[in-house]
Formats: sequence, structure tokens, C-alpha cells
Amino acid sequence: MKSPRPLWFALLLLLVPLPGLSQGVRMSADFLPLEVGKQWTYDVTNEAGNKLGQISFAVEDYTIVAGTSFYLLSEFPFSVEREPIRFIRYDRGERYFIRKAGNDEGPLFLYDSSTTEVIDSDSAGSPQKFVLRMDDMSLTFERGVGIVEARMKRSGTPVIAKLVASPAEPASRPSAPKAAPPTDKTSVLIPAPVTSTRREAPVASVSEKNPHLEVSATATPDGYRFVMVITNTSDKLLPLRFTSGQTYDFVIRDTLADKEVWRWSNGNFFAQVVRNESIRPESKWQFDVAWNRKDNDDKPVPAGAYRLTAIVTSSPLLQVSIPLNIP
Repeated sequence: MKSPRPLWFALLLLLVPLPGLSQGVRMSADFLPLEVGKQWTYDVTNEAGNKLGQISFAVEDYTIVAGTSFYLLSEFPFSVEREPIRFIRYDRGERYFIRKAGNDEGPLFLYDSSTTEVIDSDSAGSPQKFVLRMDDMSLTFERGVGIVEARMKRSGTPVIAKLVASPAEPASRPSAPKAAPPTDKTSVLIPAPVTSTRREAPVASVSEKNPHLEVSATATPDGYRFVMVITNTSDKLLPLRFTSGQTYDFVIRDTLADKEVWRWSNGNFFAQVVRNESIRPESKWQFDVAWNRKDNDDKPVPAGAYRLTAIVTSSPLLQVSIPLNIP
């Protein structure tokens, strides 16, 4: 099995950009945990410590713009761009946040001319807190909380914004699912389940027939693409309960040897939090990942008969399986 990853490997995942014309600073999605209903409030002071006021921003909605899902913010205050930033999403494949400004999409935090410094890590070497320094601003991120401090200029004057109110979720609005932290495996961001804010909405229960699960496997030049679709077949809201930040998983087992070969979540870390997500009436969730045909030890998987299982990691657990014959 894999040995624990050293600190330098965790830092590499955090800092190194992927090839592309416009590169962003790579980080786990939970360094800015965007969930509908959350709000961040900051006291703003000058360098002498004199309070100048407060700033805040909130996640107002989860919506689709031009076919792409975005979180709608009241306004993101820590941007160097002139145009207000309100639409943000997290790209799991690229592992950085993307903002939409007008018709343009690009990294929320540009890698060019930026430096990062990890200031706190857990026992496994995974970064828990780091500082992102840009030309005119520095931001301190804390895993599971977001931006806890910003140093920037307002009207040419250096100011410091410190978090004074931790993000809170209204009891009347369930949160959107948390994205998985970065992993060696390639995953593709699929729109998060849209949750309902109506307490009076009729509610269905999980049964043998609802939700309906489907999984498919498609060969690609680099391996396989797996897609799981979960459909609420009822005309009522279907709530699901989760005991961590993980929402789904994919597992491959060797049919003859009856042993696990590969698991998508292997090596990932998920926040331990109880949450409830709901599938709207007659609506779907979809999760899509890419597999490079390597096992949990990062070794090539030989040809043979296997079984692919797609899992919704709710309580109770939901899953569906299909045979996977690898040539």
C-alpha cells in the first residue's frame, strides 16, 4: 500500500500550476468552502490597528450561467480586478477557483507573480493554512474556513482585513456538497446538487426504487471515464444524509481474485461534518471521474475481468455495479 505522503509532496500539489495559457493557484476546494448561505465578515484596520470599518461577503445562490454552474456571491471583496466578481466555481480538474467576469472566465487567483507560504500543516503533511502573496495583496487561507486575513490597499492606503465572524449556515438552507481535496487522480467538476430552501416542500424517503442509480464506463486514450447518475424518480424533494464531506466514490474490484484494485477516494481527506443534501423532484445528480488504469499503489492494472461499483456515500449507503472487462 502507499506510504504517507511527505510534506514536500503536499506542498507540490498546492503550489505547482498545470500547463495552460492562464494558470491559477492550485489549492483544495475547502480552502474557500463555498456553500449557499455562508457569510464572512471582516474588521478592517489600518497598520496602526485603528478600525476603519467592516467588509463582508456571502454566498447567495448556486446557479447556472451559460450552461456552467457557479456560486453567486454578494461580491468577492478580495479581487484585484476592476469589475466586481460575483460568480465563482471550483474546477476539480485544474484544482483552482475560477471567476466569471462578463463573458470572460479565468482563475480567481493568478499563479503568475504569486508566491505561497504554508504556515501550518497536519501530522500527515497536508497544508492547513497558507499565505498567498500577490503584487498588491496577500491572503491567508485556512482549510475549512476560507480567507482569515487579507492585506491590501484601499485608495492607496495599506489596510488589514481580519475575519471576525466565522462562516455560518442558516438552519433553513442546507448546504451544497463540499468538493473533494486534490488528488493524484483526475476528476471533473460536475454541477453540485441544487438544494431546496422551502421547508414546506413535500419530502420523499429513500427506497429500493428511489433514487435510481446508473453507472457507465467509457474507454479513453488514457484509461476510462466513469459517470454515475442519481435520479430522484418522485415528485417530492429527496433528502440524503452524509457524515463527511465525501458525496460519492468509485471502486474497481478484481472479479476472479475478489479484491479491491482501485478506489477513487484512496488518499483523499474529507471534512468530518454531518450534512443534508436534497435532490429536487424528478432531478438528477451526476458525478464524473477519469481513471488512468492504475491501481491504489499506482501500478498499471492488467487486462482481465473486473467490476466497477459507483457509490453515493450517504447514510444509508447507495451503490450500483457493472462488469468492466479490460482488454
